[in-house]
Amino acid sequence: MKSNIKLIIAVCFIIWFINDSNAHSAKSNFDLDDNGLYDDYERKLLLDFLGEKYPEINANYDTNDDGKVTVLEQTTGRLPLSLRIPKRAIDSTTKVPWALNLFPEWLMSAYFQEDTLIGNVINHSSRGTIIANATQANLSLQPAKTRKNNGIEFTENSGQHLMMPGQRDARWNYRWMLFTFRIDANTGDNAETILLDINQGEGSNKSSPKIWYNKTNGLSIQYVGLNNNGLDKRIMTTKNGVVADGKTWNVIVAGIRYGQMFASVNGTLISSETAQPDRFSGEWISNTSSYIGDKDIGNMAWAYDSLVFGLTEPSEAMVQKMTGWAAYRLSTNKALFSNGISSIDLPNKHPYKSNRPVMDAEDFPYRYIHNEKEWTAWGSSINSTEVKVNGGGERVPTDDFERVFYDDFRNNRVKASFSGESDLWSAPGFNPAVGGKAQLIAPNETDNAYPYNINEEKQTLLLIKKNERWRGSAFYSVNDLGHGYTWSGAKIFRIRSMFPKIEQENLPDGLFPAFWSYDPDFLFWRTANRIEIDWFEFHGKNGSWLNGLASHYHYAHVPNIFAKDDSSYKSYKAYGGELTEQKSKIEGGLEFWDGQYHTWEFVINNDITYINVTIKDEAGNDKWVEVGRVPTPPTYLERLDLQVDYALKYDYFLEPSPEQTSFTIDSIEVLQKTSNIIKIPKPFISRPIITGEKAVGGTITCQANLQDITDIRYYWFADGYPLTYTATNTYDITSEESGKEIRCMVKAVGALNMPEAWTNKVDITQ
Repeated sequence: MKSNIKLIIAVCFIIWFINDSNAHSAKSNFDLDDNGLYDDYERKLLLDFLGEKYPEINANYDTNDDGKVTVLEQTTGRLPLSLRIPKRAIDSTTKVPWALNLFPEWLMSAYFQEDTLIGNVINHSSRGTIIANATQANLSLQPAKTRKNNGIEFTENSGQHLMMPGQRDARWNYRWMLFTFRIDANTGDNAETILLDINQGEGSNKSSPKIWYNKTNGLSIQYVGLNNNGLDKRIMTTKNGVVADGKTWNVIVAGIRYGQMFASVNGTLISSETAQPDRFSGEWISNTSSYIGDKDIGNMAWAYDSLVFGLTEPSEAMVQKMTGWAAYRLSTNKALFSNGISSIDLPNKHPYKSNRPVMDAEDFPYRYIHNEKEWTAWGSSINSTEVKVNGGGERVPTDDFERVFYDDFRNNRVKASFSGESDLWSAPGFNPAVGGKAQLIAPNETDNAYPYNINEEKQTLLLIKKNERWRGSAFYSVNDLGHGYTWSGAKIFRIRSMFPKIEQENLPDGLFPAFWSYDPDFLFWRTANRIEIDWFEFHGKNGSWLNGLASHYHYAHVPNIFAKDDSSYKSYKAYGGELTEQKSKIEGGLEFWDGQYHTWEFVINNDITYINVTIKDEAGNDKWVEVGRVPTPPTYLERLDLQVDYALKYDYFLEPSPEQTSFTIDSIEVLQKTSNIIKIPKPFISRPIITGEKAVGGTITCQANLQDITDIRYYWFADGYPLTYTATNTYDITSEESGKEIRCMVKAVGALNMPEAWTNKVDITQ
């Protein structure tokens, strides 16, 4: 009889669990206290469940047998959990209750009221990759936690505040923020109270984000960048979006997504009073401090529950999810309601109006997963004889590729990376350290390292010397935030360029020009390792020596426990040697400092990658020849930008003269496979189309054909020439586009993985 009762109870429990999970009930088997966070004990329950359901991730996470699993225990020696859970979990009928720290690698600095004790708050310790505790040593300025779940409370007219260290790299490390607070507009002598100020000050990337409440105007959120008119202040204000009765919680989710500020307040998107510029970036900062609270005495009474800064640029669905998390978290604490505190009231149409978020597809954006064994096997297999098997021979046909990008430098479009102006080439990029002995500088009128020849339509990079110090130059196809032009999958990169004619005996040995790529993903995921491919690097020690396809998998920019190895993996070079006729089999050989233009081509197929170059035939015309080939490693097929720089090595003996320091670029071109261009990725319903008057003086419109996505970028091209990219879907046709084929590439930046889709080409008439 007892066994039957136990069986009945077990069956009932299983039925309850399935129904509860499918209904997204507030109750769950893992988040026992319903606070929307997984503590170490709950994390063990979660991992035990996942291990049973998905055996491939089952492991002994509880290494010290204390019945708990810390984030460190969960991660040590393994990839982050989000990269190991199989994709079939997305479609599982058993749903995992979602928490903001379900995948802790998303959190850079996070402050939850649970991490403070009852009483005055001297120190609010932060969780996450970057520990930046919020502190206040002055007793009279300390806010307080008066009771559990009430939040950290700031008394009116007190000047109470907490201080945090400045975050120099906030533009990269703090891509989004979530803030839950309540405020009483009937208190305080001042009309306005500052709630949050990151990197306080005037200037680009300062007071970003900054949040304040005004009794008349309501809530304001600010990010500050830089453009050619000075500061680029993005401010969004909502007069009625916040309940300011001192008892009701409110939630903000905000950030910068692909050059546009976004902000959701209590589940409703707000916008700026004036149209935002299309791009956003800003200067480096230093010597700043950040604050929670207002240092002025006349502040209103207010409190916060959570303040979180996180990685990457969240999709529109993820913003809704984080908002729903906050609403759920603050609606399940029954102690709050006994204190007269009420929860966040989301709009009726909000997807989480009555449901707790669960783990779903939005938690699994595409991430490159490095296989060290395969990487080592690939690098170790590179054989010089096999690389040069067709050296000097005809290049392999590329008929299945078509042009998607072509800049012949008909216009001067190299702009400062931090200025917000760049819609093509950004200089000197987000990594000024690559100049070596020659510190990279931005375009400026005083020291012009980026001379543009308007008559010949050529762009030059220079090494220049000023006050006994060398300066270098570089431009990238993305700006300092990683926004711009990038290409994934099989592709072809081409550059046509020239170096001055210098005989070997006069060649300065420190010269170090390069054409290369990063996967900008590490700018969005700061806990990720960094992919670098150097398509070519030349040096001044040997005028015929090619460093080709130097391939790197570097350390993560921010030290963390989530990168599988926090030091650089072994680098490999596909081609390292002289391009003399004897060694390369190229007729006549090739000297790089020869005063002639050569087009270098890097064909990245799914299986083989080729290096090709043009040399002169007997008639003096360009002729393609193959330099070398190598099996394509997975890193080459990732989403890559393009970078060109002119550096100076530290260990040089012969100093360059002014006539020896130019790197002149005639054109840069990118091709992709036609089969990839015509694909229709989700959530596109069909391929985008161009409508409108397709003639000079007319306006054309790019119809995105997207479902449920509002944040979109439109990239316009004429015969491959990049006209611009913008958040608006129209383009006014000029006389320069007459007789050309225009095409639009749509980037759904508000969707998971920011997928891209292309229109067909349309002819422009006079």
